[in-house]
Amino acid sequence: MFRLAALALVLTPVAAAAQPKAFPSTPTKWQGFTRHDFKHDGRGAIVVVPDKALPGRPWVWRGEFFGAFADADVALVKAGWHLAYLSIPDQFGSPAAVKAWEGFHAALVKDHGLHPKPGLIGLSRGGLYCMNWAATHPDKTLAVYLDNAVCDFKSWPGGKLKGLGASPGSEVEWKKLRAAYHFQSDAEAVAYKRNPVDNLAPLAKAGIPLLLVYGDADKLVPVRENSEVVYDRYRALGGSATRVVKPGQDHHPHGLADVTPVVRFFADALAADGAVGDGKKDADGVVIHEVKSPYQAGPTLVRVLTPDAPASAGGYPVVYVLPVEASTESRYGDGLTEVRKLDLHNRLKAVFVAPTFSALPWYADHPTRPELRQEAHLLAVVVPFVQRTYPVRADAAGRFLLGFSKSGWGAYSLLLRNPEVFGRAAAWDAPLTMDAPGRYGSGEVFATPENFRRYEVTRLVEERAVLLRPRSRLVLTGYGNFRAEHQRFHALLEKLGLPHDYRDGPQLKHDWHAGWVEEAARLLLAPPD
Repeated sequence: MFRLAALALVLTPVAAAAQPKAFPSTPTKWQGFTRHDFKHDGRGAIVVVPDKALPGRPWVWRGEFFGAFADADVALVKAGWHLAYLSIPDQFGSPAAVKAWEGFHAALVKDHGLHPKPGLIGLSRGGLYCMNWAATHPDKTLAVYLDNAVCDFKSWPGGKLKGLGASPGSEVEWKKLRAAYHFQSDAEAVAYKRNPVDNLAPLAKAGIPLLLVYGDADKLVPVRENSEVVYDRYRALGGSATRVVKPGQDHHPHGLADVTPVVRFFADALAADGAVGDGKKDADGVVIHEVKSPYQAGPTLVRVLTPDAPASAGGYPVVYVLPVEASTESRYGDGLTEVRKLDLHNRLKAVFVAPTFSALPWYADHPTRPELRQEAHLLAVVVPFVQRTYPVRADAAGRFLLGFSKSGWGAYSLLLRNPEVFGRAAAWDAPLTMDAPGRYGSGEVFATPENFRRYEVTRLVEERAVLLRPRSRLVLTGYGNFRAEHQRFHALLEKLGLPHDYRDGPQLKHDWHAGWVEEAARLLLAPPD
């Protein structure tokens, strides 16, 4: 249904010298690995070297407190990552600290051959260093792991002490912070607009993934003023953010008993970096990108259709046209071809994006197979790529999902599981009331009843009912094979008192080209009531 071009994957170049310089120190040992302690511009520096470095010599950069709660650091070095630290205490990620980091980064990359994009590890106040570096240098940041991190210095060290938050705060640390940032008064500090919670757009635009680990009972660095604000705002910007919440835990101890999620997070970020190749426009005006994603078993595609007219300053809304078949199969037609035939990208003034998947898409993550994580692929690879590459809106209200059959199910489950990422979803002729895995080829992806339950649309809509009541976020149109399912789902929405757009018919062929796409797209993009 569409033309494919031979596309070369464009990998992120690694700026490594042919013969990296040795680190200027007499080596010692740290956790069984070679450690180098030396001075950089008069500051103490540490680099820990893995026994066998991964290709490209990737590294992680500890923002503060080297050696504290270091299980993840050790595991990463074991996995082949270098570990680095530059001692800049009491600077709270200030512009001066970021400036010092610039010189250290240049030395490690240019002189010692490390990867140009380090992964960042920010524990507690170390989060200020890491997030301010990433916002200033998103092109030199691979990924950021935040652990009970300070993301707004008004919260800590400000807090109750300054009438700025729930934390007790610290007079001593507040004075140090003011000195580090050269604030002349408390009022100037409070008015500062570049705390991490307020400066996430550069990271989201660059597609930098975040991992937030935190105890939800943190009294020192309250999560509702720090980690949770970052999580919600970042996902609303289209950024990839994952969180691991430790119920009932306070600020200490940092880290996880099993650090596998941290190691996997950085490994996935390294694999995804540069995963989407440069696009090539086909004869129909569709730009085709080849993708090599850590969440898919083989190469996939992202196809993009943009309006002919330049975008306004705010960008176009973006509609994700979700496929119902694996790879480039088109027994049921092709959604983007139908959009182009109807000229909807120009008539509705929206960007339309069609990803592909290596397996039959149910828009879920398999519980054990990392190469069968379809939701993760869309959220961590496709959406961030589109956000940083195309002139699309940066808010969830400008991000839409369109699908039918299993991708109609997928549109709803994606919206209901990620309401801060997507604004509305449209489903046509979809098995929305399916209550067990196995039907229509779903068993391979869901794998277990427990995992299926996490994506079950009827359960999700009941759980999200309060969130969905203020405005219509669901479009439910027409049918081919699943009228009874649509009627039952419509009845459920009515029972829950949820506003939605509903069309019972007409009955059409179960196919992208049956004549339903334009109405669904128009309803999807119509201003909400």
